Amino acid sequence: MRSLQTKLSVGLLLSLIAAFALLWIFVSVGIRYLTEDYIYNRLAHDAETLLAAITPDASQLNLDNVKVGAVYQQPFSGHYFVLEHEGETLRSRSLWDLNITYEKAAGQLVDRQRTTGPQSQPLLVLVSQFVKNEQPVTIVVAEDFAPVEAAIAAFRQRFSMIILPLLILLVLWQIWLMRRGLQPIKQVQQDLVDLEAGKIRSLQTDVPQELIALVNEINHLHGALESRLKRHRDSLSDLAHALKTPLTVIQQVSQDKQLSHLPDIAQVLQRQAETTTQLIQRILNRARLAGSAPSASAFDFSVDFPGLLQTLQMMYRDKSLVVNSTVPEGIGTRIDAQDMLELLGNLLDNACKWARHEVSILVSLSDSLNLTIEDDGPGIPEDAIDTITRRGGRLDERVEGHGMGLAIVGDIVECYQGELRFSRSMTLGGLAVQIKLPV
Repeated sequence: MRSLQTKLSVGLLLSLIAAFALLWIFVSVGIRYLTEDYIYNRLAHDAETLLAAITPDASQLNLDNVKVGAVYQQPFSGHYFVLEHEGETLRSRSLWDLNITYEKAAGQLVDRQRTTGPQSQPLLVLVSQFVKNEQPVTIVVAEDFAPVEAAIAAFRQRFSMIILPLLILLVLWQIWLMRRGLQPIKQVQQDLVDLEAGKIRSLQTDVPQELIALVNEINHLHGALESRLKRHRDSLSDLAHALKTPLTVIQQVSQDKQLSHLPDIAQVLQRQAETTTQLIQRILNRARLAGSAPSASAFDFSVDFPGLLQTLQMMYRDKSLVVNSTVPEGIGTRIDAQDMLELLGNLLDNACKWARHEVSILVSLSDSLNLTIEDDGPGIPEDAIDTITRRGGRLDERVEGHGMGLAIVGDIVECYQGELRFSRSMTLGGLAVQIKLPV
């Protein structure tokens, strides 16, 4: 779909071209009409002059040459006349014994015509009928229109040379005004990009009146979404803390001496309490890993990733793990910081939990964000990979340490329409997790 600016620019350009074309046609046609009307009026004056120059002679048609203009005496001067009286015809000297082809005026006193002259030039012809000495007289006066057409063509050329640059200037001026008028929309567009990247917390409200309602609504929705997301995460952490006390009671009850004669029941209670305690600890770890990032901000590896590694090293300081990280400088994403911290936190937490001595993380950015996390632990059996990659499949129900966190990772990757793949590490021998997220 074309942009609004493109649509307006094309519409404006076509409108200006149409307006200037109509102006050019109107001026050209108007100049020609006024010129022809002026020539016909002059021919009418010449016809009246010729009528006055007719001498009263009943036997033949005579003219007083003194009253006839010299232009009619010069051969092929471009000014001609023909007089008709009772079958007798008198032509001007300028015709050089040639004739003018014209149509008889059928009952009209004055008739304007066009014809071709003795030298094939265009003529404007005025046919007038008079009565003199009680006798009908037809006076045909013609003028060569070729010089006038040449002058009109020259005027059109000069007019076009003036109007074309003016059209270009107007188009450029209107485009500049349009861009300036649409600048607030571009600013809102850039603010939306910055809002998505986490650089700002809300859109600027210093916008034209037409955009105020839209900007306020977006800010309201963004604030509501941010508040809801924070409440959900806080509720998750609060729930985990709230369950710690009853689980402690269950653990104490399972170790009570009164259940010594019911070892199966005590064992079931103890196992379920430990499993639930591990799940709660996992939730608290995720909340702690994501707790330092501001809500609705984008994840920055140079700022957020070192703190994540430091937290993990503190959590597993008893294992003396070596964590090798390869992260290019200046790499950034538009992924929510808490989502990325939760994703990396779960993966690295799982890798550190199962690693013997070493964990490796490789980050690269091309047309997508690529993450590869490997450990030197026992890995996952081939027949279990399908289980943990299947949505809802959780190995935590059977084997401690896998499943819950990886299932959450799968949910985050699916939310961002990425790719998640599990395999055995070719370098460390443990689990290798490869993630590709669109940028």
